[in-house]
Amino acid sequence: MDDRIEEPIRSANPEELQSIPMSNKKIEAWKVQAGKGKTIFVASNVKSIHPVVDRIVKNLCKIDLINYVRVSKEDIYASNEIKIIGRTKMPVSTPDHPSAVGVHLIVDFIFDGIQFFEITSAAKGYGEKMVNAVVTAIPDDWEAAVVMDYSGGFWNRMSEKYDRIVIL
Repeated sequence: MDDRIEEPIRSANPEELQSIPMSNKKIEAWKVQAGKGKTIFVASNVKSIHPVVDRIVKNLCKIDLINYVRVSKEDIYASNEIKIIGRTKMPVSTPDHPSAVGVHLIVDFIFDGIQFFEITSAAKGYGEKMVNAVVTAIPDDWEAAVVMDYSGGFWNRMSEKYDRIVIL
């Protein structure tokens, strides 16, 4: 199994980044192929997987502690733990969670960007692994935004390391 993070998308050619409608069977096959033994939940209203979402999910699944990923129309959640809300299994990404390693991303297809909405890492070094998995998966002309920063310096270090991270 290849655990390397995929190379960044160099070309943001709109034809290369179009979502292709998928049947439920194709989405189930994608979950198995992308997850490589991890559990991927896809919201029932998702009828296609965007290529950027595909790359982010594959990269996040390569992180050893990440066991669960949830994909909805505009969100990606990934974590080593899940919480059950009604009938929905949600990966935990609540900041300062005592045991979770997780991230909640909001994908903006209109303005070509991704927002780090929540991130938590009870294990040292996994916050940076998740950031690397996301930043290397997005095209060169996309930005990764951090709207609220309560990290005490984490996002400043990440923005120095990755020039596409913008702290708003």
